[in-house]
Amino acid sequence: MDDPGSRSYLLRSAIIIAALVLGAAYFAVAETSFASVSRTRLKLRAERGEKRAIKALNILDRFDEAITTILIGTNITHIVAASVASMAVTRAFGLQWISLCTVVMTILVFFVGEMLPKSIAKKYSERLSLAAADSLYFFMTVLKPISCILSAIGRLGTCMNKDGAEKSVTEEEIYDIIEDMTEEGTLDSEQGELISSALQFGDITVESILTARVDLAAVNVDDPPEKLLAFIKEQRHSRLPVYEGSIDNVIGVLSIRKYLRAVAQQGVDQDIRSLMSAPYFVHQSTKIDDLLPLMSKQRLNMAVVTDNYGGTLGIVTVEDILEELVGEIWDEEDLVREPFIQLEDGVWDCAADETVADVLEKLDIEPDDGETDYTNKLFGEWAYEQFPQIPQVGDSFTALGARVTISEMEHSRILRATIRTERGEQA
Repeated sequence: MDDPGSRSYLLRSAIIIAALVLGAAYFAVAETSFASVSRTRLKLRAERGEKRAIKALNILDRFDEAITTILIGTNITHIVAASVASMAVTRAFGLQWISLCTVVMTILVFFVGEMLPKSIAKKYSERLSLAAADSLYFFMTVLKPISCILSAIGRLGTCMNKDGAEKSVTEEEIYDIIEDMTEEGTLDSEQGELISSALQFGDITVESILTARVDLAAVNVDDPPEKLLAFIKEQRHSRLPVYEGSIDNVIGVLSIRKYLRAVAQQGVDQDIRSLMSAPYFVHQSTKIDDLLPLMSKQRLNMAVVTDNYGGTLGIVTVEDILEELVGEIWDEEDLVREPFIQLEDGVWDCAADETVADVLEKLDIEPDDGETDYTNKLFGEWAYEQFPQIPQVGDSFTALGARVTISEMEHSRILRATIRTERGEQA
């Protein structure tokens, strides 16, 4: 080791190994970033004329070829790095150090060449896929002959295994197909939204769409007839739940039309117990695609939703369920209030009963954590979780790259919030 020639050889070998490990990290970044990036966002950039986005889309269209190129590059860098390290250690220290060299190289390649770059690439997939587009396209061109040979071998193996599993399409790929067809004009926006809603329908629970108990118009069976009639005349609903003692003890459902007909024929002094129908109870975790056929079969319009302790969480109607599929169904007497109101560029006032996913989509905000599913999380519920205590009007927090300020509350319930995006901050 005291030989200057050996030291020089070790230094050169270390530089080569470092370059090869960085090359492995590059291929790991390219693989994960292109596998995770949103095709829709790249299309928006490409439509604005960004050359790197156009090239990145080209790579996504040839993703099988890109993956083969990445695998070739990864294997070359790994194998050559291990070989150079083994030769350098053998020459400088002897064969007895080969085992230690193998362990060190394995750890180095795993952490520096694979795990760390893939973690970073998943978080910044769009930025890194654009950065890697030109170089990856170059490698795809240079390594195309080898890629073609390996692809042919793969196709030959597939042909020989005719009994293998059929190709399947993931749910995420279906959503991408719908987005592509909508943008290309094959589907209009309403048809695309309807198909997307149908795909999500099976994952939605009644807890996400119910009318909460704080908003519930319900009848106390023990109220005096005059008070009961006055209350019912103020309502815009066709049916009301009836409770005894507490809203947690729902004993029936009263048809307003049936009650008013009885009042007109027999007078206000009515025993509503004889006019009620039996309540139908469901747990908050019930899926709406399971509940809808049950309610249809039993000709029910309303179900009472219970929590884990048997208390009343709210009610859900057939109309609520259908709105998840076809969108808002407006009645003549419905009070129309826009869920999203743009106050200025990058600043919106949003209703708390919208889902977080709809808010993010409307405001064109990309979540920092791509793994969190906001599809069925209500915006008001999510906002509440950001505070350590019950918030007040004017309280705010920063999350998902935006500043959220509570703008309207009723008692302790969030009704609306103002969201200021990065664009609004700059303005």
